[in-house]
Amino acid sequence: MKKITLLFFIHIFSFISAQEKQKSVYDDLKYFDTKEQNLSILEIIHNYESGEFQKEENQKIYKILNGKTFWYHFSLDNTSKKIDKKYFTIANTYLDFGKVYLKKGNKIDTLSSVSYNELFPHKNIFYRNPVWKIETDSILKTDVFLRIKNSTGRTRLALYLENENDFLKRVQSEYFYFGLFIAFLISMTLILVFFAVLKKEYAVLFYAAYIVTVFFEFLAGKGLGVQYIWSDSVFLINNVRSFSQTIGVLCMGLFYLNFYKLNANQKISKRIFKWGAYFTIPFVLLYVYKFFFGGFINLYLYVWTVLKIIAFIWVLNHIYLTIKKQLPLYLVIAFIVPILAVINGQIMNPEVHNTLAIKYSGPNIYYLALSLEILLFTRYIFGTVIDTQRSYFKLKKVSDELKYNFQNKTLEVQQQERNKLVNNVHDTFGGYLEALKLRLLQKADNTPEKVQEILDAFYKDYRYLLNSLYAPKINSENFISSLIEFCEKLDKLTNQKISHNFNLDGIDLPQDKCVHIYRIISELTTNAIKHSKSTIININIHQQKNKVVFIEVKDDGIGFNTDKISDSSFGLNSIRERVSQLKGTLNIISDKTGSTFKIEILVND
Repeated sequence: MKKITLLFFIHIFSFISAQEKQKSVYDDLKYFDTKEQNLSILEIIHNYESGEFQKEENQKIYKILNGKTFWYHFSLDNTSKKIDKKYFTIANTYLDFGKVYLKKGNKIDTLSSVSYNELFPHKNIFYRNPVWKIETDSILKTDVFLRIKNSTGRTRLALYLENENDFLKRVQSEYFYFGLFIAFLISMTLILVFFAVLKKEYAVLFYAAYIVTVFFEFLAGKGLGVQYIWSDSVFLINNVRSFSQTIGVLCMGLFYLNFYKLNANQKISKRIFKWGAYFTIPFVLLYVYKFFFGGFINLYLYVWTVLKIIAFIWVLNHIYLTIKKQLPLYLVIAFIVPILAVINGQIMNPEVHNTLAIKYSGPNIYYLALSLEILLFTRYIFGTVIDTQRSYFKLKKVSDELKYNFQNKTLEVQQQERNKLVNNVHDTFGGYLEALKLRLLQKADNTPEKVQEILDAFYKDYRYLLNSLYAPKINSENFISSLIEFCEKLDKLTNQKISHNFNLDGIDLPQDKCVHIYRIISELTTNAIKHSKSTIININIHQQKNKVVFIEVKDDGIGFNTDKISDSSFGLNSIRERVSQLKGTLNIISDKTGSTFKIEILVND
């Protein structure tokens, strides 16, 4: 892409800069302007011979006509050739009227008249601009009189007088670069359409549509549309340029609105793009009306005024978004450069002998600026979409890893819970089953009272195990009542005295914290019942200024060595993990007089 772009601009620049060095038509050019519209050629010749034509000092390309009739005169010397052809060209696609008269001695010849909307130049010589073929005489000097009328104030009057070889060479060079620019527009359109469909970024289609409008505006601006396509349509001849620009602004506004990834607090910027785009819709409807019913002759003047205002507001909006780091700087440059090219074309009025300035003052620099804009916007589109999808795949990878880790953790917890359940069943019921087996085998001591005693103990531990495994649906509303119910059931099922004191008035704990605290108390109480050989187990929960929850589980059992807690101790490891998830602290105090577990948990971590 970079190499193609570089070659494209090198070729375009060479086209702009390259000119044949030859005698200029401006060397002996004289002019005469008048508001009189009906002067005959004989009167004009008389005015010329009377010295009313004058040579312009500091000749400029652009003239202010404002409806006046402008006459030019230059002469062609006789030639040694019997017939010598010269091609005289006015590089103005939108000239209202032009006509050439030839005077050789006393003979006056009238050449064809041309105008952009009726008397098309290509009907005489197949070229986009007004051009006349002048045959010089081998004996007599040829006086050439050019009559020009144009309704617009600022009129481009770049004149060329060339022999046939130079004319054809210039035309060939022009059309080659026109074809190159058209191929560039078509290629970029197809690339963006394919990219939009492939990546499912359908907002990009609006920018592709904008490039299509640039294509039609280029055909109209260079006169190629009239020459090759729509010379039979009065509507297209007079409106295709302004209509395509209106559609282009609409497409760009919709592109900005749907493609730019603006923050939620950029609502005003979004509205600016939206209303700028929507404001073009009434003009589109007026063009549709004009196509069917005519009228609105000067509609394009109002359209261009409104489009300039919209473009100016959008420039300010882009600058603001760049300052807010919502858009890259090069995108603002891409947006501003074509506007600066238009301003340059409207302000600059180069001298007729400054060939390079003539080329840069015209529409060529504008289309070069549009090429740069399209390339930079395409780069932004590709970069934004690719970065977005790269971020998506990174997030998807992280999500997959988290999902995998979660599944593994879930399986691990399930396996640990199963192992714990198996151990509990084996430790609790294995001894009873073995005792029952021995009692049944010892027929001498096999009394119903002994069997009933074993079965009652079996049933009691069975109920206790179910109670410790049961987890009610806990929330902040039933948290305390669920804990009280748990303690009361254990108190009835075990030989130990289970006492409790819960004071959490005014604290609204999240559900996940309620579940974790319930499980912590359940695990600590179960461990104390099974291993501590205690007579009393105290469970206390209280608060401190609605900020910290204090949990204490204390027994008067035999204690244990806290330094010899192994990693395989599932119960204590589970408690530590839950406390860590709650971002709390766990402190264990144990000796021969009993064990105390103290836990502190922040209410709002």
